Amino acid sequence: MTGTLEERPVGEAMSADVLAVTETESALMAWELMRQGGYHHVPVLSDDGGLIGVLDAETLAAVWDSGGPDRMRKPVGTLVGHHPPAHVRPQDSVATAARAMLAAGTDVVPVLDEDGRLSGLFTAWDLIALAAGAHPRTSAGHVTAPALYRIEPVLPERHPEGSVIPPS
Repeated sequence: MTGTLEERPVGEAMSADVLAVTETESALMAWELMRQGGYHHVPVLSDDGGLIGVLDAETLAAVWDSGGPDRMRKPVGTLVGHHPPAHVRPQDSVATAARAMLAAGTDVVPVLDEDGRLSGLFTAWDLIALAAGAHPRTSAGHVTAPALYRIEPVLPERHPEGSVIPPS
């Protein structure tokens, strides 16, 4: 890293290893992924991989329905809207990213590559770590597809005459 803290490229300081969900995933699934993974922000992507918004723990807590988990099956796309948030590019300065967060009144700004695809997130935590001289939490950026976390039921096969074959 070279230059002053403010001049450094966001790509050197962003959280590059990001877990994302699609807009049709349930709020319950997003919450569980955030809780299990220790994430505070989860990008929400369209089916074609475009960024729709960033869901945070505060938003989920604010809309949480205490009537039980079945009531939290609403799609996360309804929680973030369909207005892509302000973003920065990996080569933009840390100062540019910090100004974008201040202007949006949030503690996160998505980092998009030249093709408009999500490269990572720059968070207030990343800014603090950079100011403290800590190394970025991750080195190579990739967005983990939510399909890796889907749970599929294992159903027994049936013989043509109707008897059940147990799953192997």
